[in-house]
This record gives sequence, C-alpha cells and structure tokens, in this order.
Amino acid sequence: MENDNKTIESEKKGELEHQENQQSEHDIEALKERYKQLNKLAEIGQLTAGILHEIQNPLNFVNNFSKLSIDLIKEIKEIFDNRKDVQLTAEEEDLLFLLDQLNGLNEKIGENGGRITRIIQSMLAQTRTENKNIQFDPVDLNLLLEEFTKLAYQGTRGEDKSFNVSLVFQLDATLKMVKLSATEISRVVLNLVNNACYAINEKLKQEIEGYTPQIIVSSKRLNDVVEIKIRDNGIGIPNEIKVKLFTPFFTTKPVGKGSGLGLALSRDIVTVMHRGTLSVDSEAGVFTEFTLQIPLTL
Repeated sequence: MENDNKTIESEKKGELEHQENQQSEHDIEALKERYKQLNKLAEIGQLTAGILHEIQNPLNFVNNFSKLSIDLIKEIKEIFDNRKDVQLTAEEEDLLFLLDQLNGLNEKIGENGGRITRIIQSMLAQTRTENKNIQFDPVDLNLLLEEFTKLAYQGTRGEDKSFNVSLVFQLDATLKMVKLSATEISRVVLNLVNNACYAINEKLKQEIEGYTPQIIVSSKRLNDVVEIKIRDNGIGIPNEIKVKLFTPFFTTKPVGKGSGLGLALSRDIVTVMHRGTLSVDSEAGVFTEFTLQIPLTL
C-alpha cells in the first residue's frame, strides 16, 4: 500500500514537472516572439525617423514660401493703398478681392504646415531612445489632444480605409498652456486612441444594427490638476482583464498587433514622470474610458 502511494505521488510529481516544463517552454516562446516584435518596432522607428527627416525639408519650403507669398500679397495691397486718391477700376477691385482670397489660402497652408511640423518634431522626439533630458514646457494641451487623436485615427484608417469613427472633442478653453512633456504625453494619447480604435473596430465586426462608433476626448481643469478623458464605445474590457491591463507584456491583441507595453509605458509616463494618475473604467460590450490627471504645478 505504501509503495502504491509512493508511486502515485511520484506520478503526480512527474506530471507537475512535465506541466511546468511545458509552461516554461511556452513562456520562452512567447518572450522570443515579443522580442522579435520589439526588434521590428525598433527597425520601424529608425525607418520612420529617416522618413520624417526627409519630409521636414520640403515642408520647410512649403512653410517658408507660404510666408513669402503672404508678404508679397501685402506689398501688392500696399501699392493699391498708396493710390487712395485714384478711383479703382472694376478689374482692380476684382484683383484686390482675389488677393484677399489668396492671402487666406496661404494662411491656411501656413497653419497646416505648422501643424505638420509640430507632429513631425514630436514623432522624431519619440524615436529617440535617450530620456536623460526630458523637457517640461508650457504646451497648448487642447491642440496636442486634437492633433494626436486625429493622427492615431488616420493611422488606423491607413491600414483599413473602410474604418470610420466620429471624433468628439470636449476641450476646456480656459486651459491654455499646461506645463508637461509634450513628447511623452503625445505618446500616451497616441496609444490610448489607437487602443480605442482597435476596440471600436472589433465591435464593428459584430455588425450590431444601429451602432455608431465614437471616441470622445475631453480636457478639464480641476483645481490644481488637469483631467484628460479618452472614451470609446467599443467592445469594452471584462473585469478579469481590467486588473491585468497595466501589466507589462500583457495584451489581448493577436500576435503582431500589440506588444503589451503601451499601457504599462503610458502609466509610467503619467504616474512616474508627471506625478499624476492614470485609471480606467469600462463595461464589457459598452465602453472604455481612460482618465489622466496631471498636476498643474510641475
């Protein structure tokens, strides 16, 4: 009888060791796969940096010639202003009207060129690996939220042209400039909006009748902190997954779609670097809302 018990215990021990070995092999393979993904991301980062540098040069020409065109239009209009004592012909009146239109178009080119420049500079900063000299400067937070939300959305549309979502901005106009690291916070916004787009895309696959995909981005000043909320009405997050959400390398996305590092890094950027908080509220199948609170006294 004693020998039988020893045999059973030995078999159980052997089975447990076998299971542990299998689990270890599985974990090793998973780590190898993630390592490959991170290497690919690093290569993409280097390629992106090169492309952004190449874009920057012709963009500088666009911005500079836009400013030059506005200056030339101003000079032409000054010529007409110096002829105030002379009655303008109908053709000259039309010309002045067209100059005003042309001036407005060049201003729009300049505004959007500046927007592209800001995005490129921020993305170039994100491709750099050194974090020794992180800058905390006054930043137009509302502009940052709007630009990088749209950038993340367009990135998703770049992979799937059929993807559409309504972007709603509820931004506190009294915020003005907020002192923070624009590079790092833009990284957080990109990650959270990318996740929102993914959640919405997964829900779109369910072909729910009457479903209207929506992402709401809001900002609000609360005493000595600024609060940012990014909410989507996608597939939501079950409670059992929510507790693991900020764990490094944890992801619910299929292989190649996510490294499991985005939320962990976002949490560190907000909580460690900016001494703020990052929390999530969600209901499976209904919504997910991330809330950032950043002190205004950095």
